[in-house]
Amino acid sequence: MTQEANLKNYENQSLHDGLEGCERDRGLEKLMIPRVGMLNALHDMQQKEGVKVFAALYSLALGMQIGEGATCIEKDFFPLVNLDDNQCDQVVPALRDSGFLIVKSSLLDLELQQKALAASARILELSSKTVTHPSDPKQYMMLSFDDLGGEDLSEVSEDVRIIKEYYSSLRKIRDILLQSIASGIGMDDAEFFSRQHNENNDSIRLLNYLHGDENTANRCKEHSDYGTLTLLLTDGVGGLEAFVDGKWRQVPYVEGALIVNIGSILSEWTRQDLKATLHRVAGPASIGSTTSTNDLLKAVSVQRRSIAYFADPNPNVATTLSKSNDHSLDNEENMTIDEYIQWRSGGTGVDRSGVSFTSKEE
Repeated sequence: MTQEANLKNYENQSLHDGLEGCERDRGLEKLMIPRVGMLNALHDMQQKEGVKVFAALYSLALGMQIGEGATCIEKDFFPLVNLDDNQCDQVVPALRDSGFLIVKSSLLDLELQQKALAASARILELSSKTVTHPSDPKQYMMLSFDDLGGEDLSEVSEDVRIIKEYYSSLRKIRDILLQSIASGIGMDDAEFFSRQHNENNDSIRLLNYLHGDENTANRCKEHSDYGTLTLLLTDGVGGLEAFVDGKWRQVPYVEGALIVNIGSILSEWTRQDLKATLHRVAGPASIGSTTSTNDLLKAVSVQRRSIAYFADPNPNVATTLSKSNDHSLDNEENMTIDEYIQWRSGGTGVDRSGVSFTSKEE
């Protein structure tokens, strides 16, 4: 049956929600083919003749050619880039597309990631400095590198040591990414962006998302980050979504990898060539999610742990570029990074939120 015939049937019949798969992604919304009993027959044939025969016939039933297969082929909005395999030139194309990418690096192996997540959980559980978010169902702690040597965390000294090691690795990966971005957008000075971060004006946020149920909406509401880069480590529990190409799309988990996204300052510094994308942690009751309800129900049935690293430029650096066509910063007429962070997040140092919201995002 041709796609034209399928569309004709579709136009003449009511929507049918019994067939799942890739119809909508192929631009046909819901295909309406004459299939009373067809799927049952195909499933019977699967049992008798095997999976390959079933897949071929099912493809034909959807108006596809046999070689095309029955799986959805969707654009990869969140590509994986290995920073060890000369793939740094792929960083900018990925960030132009969605503002997100996933990276792996030998500077941060899986064992250290797992230790860091476990250490973060213990710190949040034992420390009196843990904060309960006023609106989102989560607990957190915002820390600078210097805070990790303070007396407030002396009861978890081994965990602090692990977080400091993890933190140091992130700074190295930050610089590699910033240099890759400078080169990728055609700057002559590949170290321009990394040089604006040489005072390590950064912080990490230890996060624990609490259990929920079918009525749980966003575990972290929609926002964009305000710095240059965010490097996120998660435990694999789902729910992270980015608003890309008009949809809330699930950001995939890749074991041993970090999720990278662009903040508003770097978006400004690249003249919006790179995107500071809205993102959230969705729940089963979140509006507009393309993540399956079952997956979101599974996610809220457990705690979700993550560590977010926020890279901000040096405090006295300008937030905007000069009006010329070069990439110099306008240090005379515009607010500094420090002033911008205070305006955007309502604080400085560890008092800043890391995921504050503009009036349009509230």
